[in-house]
Amino acid sequence: MLNIPPTTPSKSLSPRWLGLFAILVTVVCWAVAANIAFDLFTSGVHPLELAGISAMIATFGLAILHSFWGGGHKPMHRKQFVLGLVLVFLVAADYIAIQQLPVAIAIVLLFTAPILVVLWTALVSRRAPSRLVLIALILSILGVVLVSRLLEIPLEQVNWFGVGIGLTTAVCFAAYIILSEQLASSEAPINILLKTYAVASLFWLVYQFTQGLPLTLLTPTHFPKVLVVGIVGNLLPYLLFLWSIQRVHAERAAIVATLEPFVAAILAWFWFGQTLTWLQIIGGILIITAATALQLKESQPSSPIKKD
Repeated sequence: MLNIPPTTPSKSLSPRWLGLFAILVTVVCWAVAANIAFDLFTSGVHPLELAGISAMIATFGLAILHSFWGGGHKPMHRKQFVLGLVLVFLVAADYIAIQQLPVAIAIVLLFTAPILVVLWTALVSRRAPSRLVLIALILSILGVVLVSRLLEIPLEQVNWFGVGIGLTTAVCFAAYIILSEQLASSEAPINILLKTYAVASLFWLVYQFTQGLPLTLLTPTHFPKVLVVGIVGNLLPYLLFLWSIQRVHAERAAIVATLEPFVAAILAWFWFGQTLTWLQIIGGILIITAATALQLKESQPSSPIKKD
């Protein structure tokens, strides 16, 4: 009688809720890094230079972590190499989109990625998404639009080149989520991410060699912020996100990640005095409702999460 309560619920719920918690921490990290990156851009830092040096900082940090907690070495295979290239284009496109567009539009375009993930999952599985997933997806996208104040921006202010870059960001983010799920069970997350960032850093080293030393980033004023972006915006969140995908399906992880614009808006409220409107608050409530409902719904019996 005493054995029933502690075993059955904990085994079935623990992995899923741990994965959810990891995604929430990831969201907070991305939101913090986004605001710091915005501050750096307004100070004259070039987006591609920040993308490159933050990737190198993350690689160095992952190498240190791997020396303590990493498992055995396996040869890098094609998907891991591709994931590294996807990460390069994801971070670069994200920073360029923020430079080219109002931040609101850039965020909305990035967080159309869950639509692509859900559609890809349905295509591969040859099964239509469940009603709950579709409702959560619609609520989260609507919430992102409201939080980002997209409806308040005049159409003539839109930079269509920037929109194209922003849509590229969404495609890269969706591809990163899908590839991460495919690789999540192959090795320990820290091993996978170290190889991913090693590929990305090699690319950025070649790029930076053609541009010269990024002296702007190395000033005493900027470098501490750059260090935070490398650790809090790259190393920690992507490691947690990869770890969480082992416990939460990719389409669910993508939808929960749409909390990031709301968290970023709250942080911007405190840091830069950007007040939240009622529409932004309503949008945040919609996102939280979608993410919560999605996680409270019990997985199907055949789900690998249940078996953990």
